[in-house]
Amino acid sequence: MLDRIWSAREAGRWQEAYPLGNGRMGAVVYGGITRETVDLSELTFFSGAPSRENNKQGAATAFREMRALLQEGKEEEAMEKASAFMGNRGNYGTNLPVGKLHIAFDDEGKDIRGYQRSLDLQNGLFSMQYRQGGNTVDRNAFVSWPDQVFCYEVRTSEPQSLTGTLWVDGGENPFRSQKAGEEFRFLVQARETLHSDGSSGVDLTGTVRVWCEDGAVSCTDEGIAFAGCSRLLVGLWMETDYEEKAGIRVRRHKNTADDRRRLPEQYDRIRKTHMEDVKRRMGRVFLRLGTGEEQERAARIPTDERVSALRRGTEDPSLSALSFQFGRYLLQCASREDSPLPAHLQGVWNDNVACRIGWTCDMHLDINTQMNYWLSGPGNLPECCRPLFAWMEELLLPSGRISARESYGRKGWSADLVSNAWGFSAPYWSRTISPCPTGGIWQASLYMEYFRYTGDEAFAREHAYPVFREAVEFFTEYVFQEEDGYYSSGPSVSPENAFLKDGKKRYFSNGCTYEILMIRELLEEFLELASLLPEAGETDRELKRRAETILPRLLPYRILPDQTLAEWRHSWPAADPQHRHTSHLLGVFPYDQITPEETPELAEAAWKSLEARLYPQENWEDTGWARSLLLLYSARLRKKEAASLHLGSMHKTLTHPNLLVMHPPTRGAGSFMEVYELDGNTGLSMGIAELLLQSHGGKIRLLPCLPKAWDDGCVEGLTARGGIRADIRWQEGELREAGFTAPRQESICLEYRGIRRTLFLKAGERETITVEFFGSAER
Repeated sequence: MLDRIWSAREAGRWQEAYPLGNGRMGAVVYGGITRETVDLSELTFFSGAPSRENNKQGAATAFREMRALLQEGKEEEAMEKASAFMGNRGNYGTNLPVGKLHIAFDDEGKDIRGYQRSLDLQNGLFSMQYRQGGNTVDRNAFVSWPDQVFCYEVRTSEPQSLTGTLWVDGGENPFRSQKAGEEFRFLVQARETLHSDGSSGVDLTGTVRVWCEDGAVSCTDEGIAFAGCSRLLVGLWMETDYEEKAGIRVRRHKNTADDRRRLPEQYDRIRKTHMEDVKRRMGRVFLRLGTGEEQERAARIPTDERVSALRRGTEDPSLSALSFQFGRYLLQCASREDSPLPAHLQGVWNDNVACRIGWTCDMHLDINTQMNYWLSGPGNLPECCRPLFAWMEELLLPSGRISARESYGRKGWSADLVSNAWGFSAPYWSRTISPCPTGGIWQASLYMEYFRYTGDEAFAREHAYPVFREAVEFFTEYVFQEEDGYYSSGPSVSPENAFLKDGKKRYFSNGCTYEILMIRELLEEFLELASLLPEAGETDRELKRRAETILPRLLPYRILPDQTLAEWRHSWPAADPQHRHTSHLLGVFPYDQITPEETPELAEAAWKSLEARLYPQENWEDTGWARSLLLLYSARLRKKEAASLHLGSMHKTLTHPNLLVMHPPTRGAGSFMEVYELDGNTGLSMGIAELLLQSHGGKIRLLPCLPKAWDDGCVEGLTARGGIRADIRWQEGELREAGFTAPRQESICLEYRGIRRTLFLKAGERETITVEFFGSAER
């Protein structure tokens, strides 16, 4: 089986265990022989509470004064004034781990042979097998989205050989449990004092039921005992009161007592339905890197051993293919159509590290949440974005209207660097990384991407356009005209960097490159939507005129004397030249404001900026998401060697044995244990997709940045903008065949090695080309 992660050893830590999820519940399974541990998590298990006091009183006045002081060159005074502007943290909160499910078997664990545990990505199934004497033990676990239950099954070949106990603990959370008939029930409260007051947060109720064949089960207030079983089946359900406390509509299925009681007789159907559900999503895209024989041979080696081999310098293209599918698997585990929240920093899981440090387990809006979802388009998982849009419209935008008015004194909506389950949109609570009102519109650009991939005009009209319209209301008032006629903005930061002036660190200024490029993208996308929806464009004629006036007069990109791209309006040097954030380069990716074809000088300056960021290499703040972004920049700039280097670095230094990507401690982000972040995995998968297929700017580019190590391979089902399915096969580094299927009749522009050709597609009919289609393409 190619899309499978496996090991011949029990997991000794979270970073070795295997994640399961259904868009709401998360389970990380260790595969212990004598004692199984399952880390439990839930997407809405947040501490904190909604607040109307997130914006500081008088912040809008302070903002105007900060802007004026900066225009006069008085950075010191503006910094002092920022204390009256920054947001109130209050009961912000964080996502917390729910606790652990423990299953202890009365077994010394001796004479174990043939142990193997695996995670089947295509079916969302954890499996474990071993032999002990004459007994064969098989275990399976999954978290079902259709039936909203976590199931754990143990089967043995030796009758009545399973005896032990099962219980749940709440970790550091307030916890209590009790017997309720044949059920074990527990209540866990999301409470902590680092990010909230210790008394506010959601409450979670959980239920566990156990069934045995040929044995007995007894339930107490502490747990469940089982004895003399041939087969053990565990069902676990979790619900929170999040929707009630957040004041949003309920979107999830509620299990009933009858659902729980009938699990044994329904188990085969539940498992089959679950596997079909995951397969329906995962099976949309197939990727092989290397020959089929090479990939099958590699798949027979335990995944953790393959990761270790890469650290010794071994080439393994098929591990990149597996990592690509793993990113897709994690996204569909973390974000389903009816998920009550979008995927937070760790998706739907919680390693109990991010929530215990200063920057919390939440929705960061200065790259992490965006990177979680970039893969949804090319990875053919567009429905995964829906909870993101629902959260924005129900919580972030209403809160953002308050922030726009109270913190900036403007109409429309805005959101700064971070947000949470309660829709926080105010400026960050530190004057070193606020103001930064463009976090929300960076998030909003995902609306446009969803529309570009799906072509859903009703979505564009009913969801995307209203969100863009109010954002444009804010930013057309937010910008201001300088003496030279250009429109600038600010004060704001270049996340999360600083610059040096007169030997002192300065954090914000007017005209940051990041902010200007985000406003440029917003106005371009708004005008594109308005042209596609003429009725809306006619209604908002004045707003459209303002956008058309400002757009061409926004501050242009600037190249510094050292040939790098300026990060700020001024030319003061960065305080940390190897900072992990590279927000001023977002015009390269995810946007196409800077391309080698259309803006070669800016593309070269962007490349010089990347080289400078990585020199000296040992000073680069290496994190999973930041390295993924370097891979994406390199793919867009057609730098094959650099792309291979970043891909290799990700596998060698930032990937755990279970393929989860980490954020290690860095000088800027603080000292902590290694933190798992979903965006490291989804960003890596997006980078792999961009090496094979790019579709920005109205062109579909085939194999635009194919690494040398991937000289043979094929991909099926990768999606280009327009909802066009692409199947590509190559050999010896050269295109052999490509097939395209479009949902509607259209002509597409294909590009391979700089040569462009037009291909006409009929709705739903596959059209196949070979390399000869491009004529004189260099070989």
